[in-house]
Amino acid sequence: MTNYTGSTPAHPRKADWRDQAACAELDPEIWFPQPGDTAAVHEAKKVCFGCPVMNDCARYALHTRQMTGVWGGLSEQQRNTLLKKRRAVDVHPDTLTGIVHQVLREEMHPITSLRDLWEDRTYPLPGPGGHIGWRVDNEVSYFNFRGHRYTPKRLAFLLDRGYKPVGIVRRVPECPVIECVNPLHVADGKERFDRKQAEERAALAAAAAEPVEALAS
Repeated sequence: MTNYTGSTPAHPRKADWRDQAACAELDPEIWFPQPGDTAAVHEAKKVCFGCPVMNDCARYALHTRQMTGVWGGLSEQQRNTLLKKRRAVDVHPDTLTGIVHQVLREEMHPITSLRDLWEDRTYPLPGPGGHIGWRVDNEVSYFNFRGHRYTPKRLAFLLDRGYKPVGIVRRVPECPVIECVNPLHVADGKERFDRKQAEERAALAAAAAEPVEALAS
């Protein structure tokens, strides 16, 4: 059984956002699945994600502390987490909408490839130089994708060069922005070694040319 009773209020309510809800003409039981029925939760969420008043529904559920069911795309656990960590009932409606979309981002826009992940997480940093930032949800410096661990700079190298980097991927000395992940601003161990070797050869060639230049003058 669910917590939905099917009861109706004694007096009709005033028209509001609920009249535009995608679920208005559907069986309410859909949004109150049995505990542990994740498939049913996902099916309810699909309807929510296409609903024109999803944000209103999520705000209502958080402000009135609805403890059961799927509301505005949020499951019971997701609402409980928001109420505990974010004090969601106290923030401005526009800010709350952003918080809700952050929670549901991966569900509403599923990541299917590393390129999708790159497009989803990167953003241009302010100022000149073409620096690129990486959007993180926590302080961890790496992420997992389909069983493999990556750092943002390692992913930048892989997508740009088309092959796995050798050793640690680091910023090149010319890039002063620590958090930058622009593929042109990073190099793996082999590229750094090759660059050092090229610089040493250039220095030796310059040193060897100095006596010739002195005699010519």
